[in-house]
Amino acid sequence: MTVPRLLPVIVACALPWTASRGAGEAPSPLHAGWQDLALVNASDAQVVFATAQETNPAGREARLGAALTLLQLRSRTPGHVADAAELLENLRQENPNDDIGIGAAYYLARIQQLHSFNPDRTAAVASYRALIAAHPGHPYAQLAAPKLALLLLYDDVPPDEWEKRVAEIEALIPQLTAPEAVRDTRLTLGTALIRLRHDHVRAYPLFAACLDSGSVTRMPRLNTVLVQAAESAERLGKRSEAAGYYAEFLRVFPNDSKSDEIRRRLATLPVPKPANAARP
Repeated sequence: MTVPRLLPVIVACALPWTASRGAGEAPSPLHAGWQDLALVNASDAQVVFATAQETNPAGREARLGAALTLLQLRSRTPGHVADAAELLENLRQENPNDDIGIGAAYYLARIQQLHSFNPDRTAAVASYRALIAAHPGHPYAQLAAPKLALLLLYDDVPPDEWEKRVAEIEALIPQLTAPEAVRDTRLTLGTALIRLRHDHVRAYPLFAACLDSGSVTRMPRLNTVLVQAAESAERLGKRSEAAGYYAEFLRVFPNDSKSDEIRRRLATLPVPKPANAARP
């Protein structure tokens, strides 16, 4: 069982476990269940994982799948969430250090943050921090980092406390190894600095680093980040850099609703410095 890649669906961390078997080796019986979950087909996935548990009630992968299925049900109730949390907590307590135990800890934090009918932000922060501290290089800890940043930054706290949280996130970023986690955590911090503090000095390098690395590839996000980088650069007097980002925006999104305004801004700036953004 190999550690999965970071993918933006609830079961993304589980699906590749069953897909990454040796050449010529038959897929795991659970593979269909993970595929069903990835396709948001929780009812069929529920049958697959229930059948597997009848054969092997102690099977950890099937119980993880069953828990995640409960969280994806369209008719999810507080009872479903409670049952999922119980399954996950049992998996975590049985072995907190294997992939499934670490994954269970991550999804327990997700319940606290998102899936619960009474979310507990404070508990989620504590859970993400504990996960990152205990397993800093694990993909689940990488997934936790931007979610921790989101919870820490978008909270009503005094300015001094908010700055401590910014410092915590800034210290966390160099410890991340997954490009997706680095990107998402940088963008979460940069966007919060702009929205909540109008702090272009600290935000601009975060946006620029993500664009320079070519890690911003999804079109809606690239649309936003190019404008964020350009506006921050312009405010900081980096006019050539701003022109480069505006020019790249127009190259990728020539017919966007913002394009006429971007062209107007670009006309007031010097010859663009090429932007090192992803080139779709």
